Amino acid sequence: MILYFSGTGNSKYCAEKIASKSDSELCSINDMMKKQIAEVDVKENPLLGFVCPTYNFNMAYAVAEFLETLVIRNVPDGCYIFAVFTCGRSSGSAEETIRNILSKKGMKLSAAFKVEMPDNYIPMFPLAEKDEQMRMLENAEGCLNGVIEDIESRKHATITTQQMPAPMRFLIKKTAIPGQRKATKNFWVNENCIGCGLCETICPKNLIRLQDGKPVWTKDDCACCLGCIHRCPKQAIQYGKKTEKTGRYTNPNVTL
Repeated sequence: MILYFSGTGNSKYCAEKIASKSDSELCSINDMMKKQIAEVDVKENPLLGFVCPTYNFNMAYAVAEFLETLVIRNVPDGCYIFAVFTCGRSSGSAEETIRNILSKKGMKLSAAFKVEMPDNYIPMFPLAEKDEQMRMLENAEGCLNGVIEDIESRKHATITTQQMPAPMRFLIKKTAIPGQRKATKNFWVNENCIGCGLCETICPKNLIRLQDGKPVWTKDDCACCLGCIHRCPKQAIQYGKKTEKTGRYTNPNVTL
């Protein structure tokens, strides 16, 4: 079984490819969050994987919070448990975070991997040019194939990455993450909005509601997946002052 979380398709693509090669069941954390599903049955499967993006040099914080409370049933002894993190460059403390979460559940992480893919946090960074995105995706394909080989051989692996200084990690945890979670006031829509309701449908936290045909963010508990921004068919959804001047990104190899 492979559980995955994805806003723009990078992690979904990785999860789908790993699942197809390992004949594993796929389970969307986005859907589980949306439907408030609080447990999963591994059904004695000898393989259990977690695939998600990194935010702020750690695993996506909404996913970490979800996994902390998720009840995972029927994990067999000797189950190979792995994590794959998609990131722009560094996965930061993601492996440490999920290892600690699983340890509290009496489970041991067997391996962790990272796959570098196009970064899409456009409220802060511009998107890479299309040719650079394609180059990164081509490189990611090779990396992902290697990850799949390691999973098939049940390799025990850790991610080699430079950790941030402790003060920076503390600052992100205490300031950046709460700020992003509560910054739904920074979302807005321009005149291109057609009221299609896609944003409401895909929001994993059920924050978005259409009022008078326009999306409204109803509470401050954002997962920061940016799915609403990148997948809006009219590029109508904006965040702050920078996103009107940037493009949008979804992984071209997956259907969202």
